[in-house]
Amino acid sequence: MDLLILVATLFASFDIILLVGLIYLYGRIVAKTRSGYSVGLLIFAVLLLLHNVATVYGYTFMGGSFGDQVYPLLVGITVCEFGGLVALLKVTV
Repeated sequence: MDLLILVATLFASFDIILLVGLIYLYGRIVAKTRSGYSVGLLIFAVLLLLHNVATVYGYTFMGGSFGDQVYPLLVGITVCEFGGLVALLKVTV
């Protein structure tokens, strides 16, 4: 497996870990407050988690079928998503 697709897979896995934490936090907030905004954040986090699970699966089992030119783009996308999730976790906690 190419190093860049490995890095993209690694960051997508980190995204999954962050999203599980966010889902836990949002679930606790929803249970306490029943806030519509928190429900929306919970739904968003669950859908993004499903996206990242599919991403890790795709990178792991189909990464070799992508063209080499797309690997830097995939790394950029997953690193940016990781940065956004870190910022979201920071403002949530």
